Amino acid sequence: MKTAMTPRGQARMVLAMLGVMWTALPCATASAQRDRDGDPERARRLGGVPREVALEVTAVWNDPATRRVRGDFALAPTDTVRGDLAVLGGRARLAGVVTGQVVVLNGDAALVDGARIERSLTIIGGAFDSPERPNVGGEIRVWSAAYRYHEVGDTLVADLDFFSRWSSWMRDDERSSGRTRSDLLVTTAHTYNRVEGLPIYVGPRVRARSGDTRVRAEVFGIFRTGDALTWKRENLGHRVLFEVRQGNSAGVAIGGRLFDEVDAVEKWQLTDTEVGLNAFLFTRDYRDYWQRHGGQGYVSLFAGRGSEVKASYGEERWRSRRARNVLSIVNDKVPWRVNPLAEDGVMKLLTVSATFDTRNSPKDPRAGWYLRGEYERGDGDLARYISLDPVPALGNDVVYSRALLDLRRYNRLGPNGSLNMRAVLGGWVSGDPLPAQRRFSVSGIDALPGFDFRRQLSDTDVGTCATGDEQAYAALGRPALCDRMALLQIEWKGDFRVNLFGDDDDLGDRRWVFGRVKADGAWVVFANSGRGWLVGPRDSDNLVYPKGGVPDIKSWRTDLGGGFDFGNFGVYVAQAVSESGLSPNVYMRLSRRF
Repeated sequence: MKTAMTPRGQARMVLAMLGVMWTALPCATASAQRDRDGDPERARRLGGVPREVALEVTAVWNDPATRRVRGDFALAPTDTVRGDLAVLGGRARLAGVVTGQVVVLNGDAALVDGARIERSLTIIGGAFDSPERPNVGGEIRVWSAAYRYHEVGDTLVADLDFFSRWSSWMRDDERSSGRTRSDLLVTTAHTYNRVEGLPIYVGPRVRARSGDTRVRAEVFGIFRTGDALTWKRENLGHRVLFEVRQGNSAGVAIGGRLFDEVDAVEKWQLTDTEVGLNAFLFTRDYRDYWQRHGGQGYVSLFAGRGSEVKASYGEERWRSRRARNVLSIVNDKVPWRVNPLAEDGVMKLLTVSATFDTRNSPKDPRAGWYLRGEYERGDGDLARYISLDPVPALGNDVVYSRALLDLRRYNRLGPNGSLNMRAVLGGWVSGDPLPAQRRFSVSGIDALPGFDFRRQLSDTDVGTCATGDEQAYAALGRPALCDRMALLQIEWKGDFRVNLFGDDDDLGDRRWVFGRVKADGAWVVFANSGRGWLVGPRDSDNLVYPKGGVPDIKSWRTDLGGGFDFGNFGVYVAQAVSESGLSPNVYMRLSRRF
């Protein structure tokens, strides 16, 4: 006998179908892009890059004899490159002679009159501009699809396997370099969570480029699947963005945006992918959320890869969001953790941030520095306040400032090892107490994996700054309550390789492979130590410290651990050593620790 499917069952089916489409397609778009040249030999190939081509260009880049260039490259009419040439992440303008083949990855290529390439030309993730009859001895191949890769040491590894594609999810490919491109985009906002379900962006996006000037415009509506696929106000939102960027490797960007979005508290811990999968699969959401509705303008100065200084100012309305009975695969009958209350009101925000990155590779760093800092000043009226002791209640008029600093150092120890260190400092700087959604904690598998997520271990908890009864704290949703926090991390890593059945190619395709036992990765030994605290007159419970005070290192929580890092995922075990009686935690990450 047939039975009618319940609304929750219908929602589960729709989400499952979205998940299948998500994994299979990197992006669902309707693109309008003109190819000015109708020559079939130079026509842009549609679809994904074939596996053999990705391996071929990877081998060219990794060949020590290849001349490798990151960023823009110009070859003068009087110059000659003897051998192969590979350009990554930039525009190649060739007016001279290349005696080998040319590979351009995630960038455009242009040949001027008199240029000559004696072998083939391959472009992935870009466009080709040339005279009517380009002087290329071999085949000309152009794919608009981006070249997806990660770096291991000084070599590139093409992302071809299941785990690489899964970990990428639906990344918005900013490396697309067509002169003018318009898309009708269907993608996800940030990640699956207990407040929104799956937030979906739908709308047009236009990107135009003229020389070193780039313009980007987006108008997206947001639909949140929630606990049922219903069209109501709390399931709807929007994001509108317009930006003009001048300069290629360095320059200035000016833009503005309007938004009605759900934002996360403490986004510095874990990645969106990890948070979303934990929520969808296991009914565990490691973030808290609140609503932001307003507008913002910004200006930024950028230079090199990943280095930027940005200032923004805007006005927005804040309000709380409730946790909803969204779908999950495992433990679907277990209630979600309460989403903690946020202060409601209208705030004017001035934010200044800076990023400085000298790492050899953002995905697999072995050497260099990474620094991310942010200062925020808020001024406005907040109608709701938190009365949980010992957090002071906020009145209507609130003026505060806070800062967050993330500093990392990567040190290469020979060809196969590295010693990496990280320090994260954040908290109140001046003014009124921080609103609930701008507070901190030091807890969870990203910060202190040897300790359970926001578990209150005593009447005065140094991980969350909670006091009193643990059940009362849990009923509030286990919010982050600290004015300030500090975290120190160190890890020692070394490469290893497992291959029981030999290589199936020698083209640099180092990966996990189904049907054989093969893996490349790194063993990891690590230590973490940190805690949070409140600012005020010193108390006897070692939870409140003066403005210029820092808790004694003996009061910090500390754990030790180790595991195996395979790049796109890792398996680890961590044991708390500053607290007795706690069992070790075994966990998996879908990214590197830091």
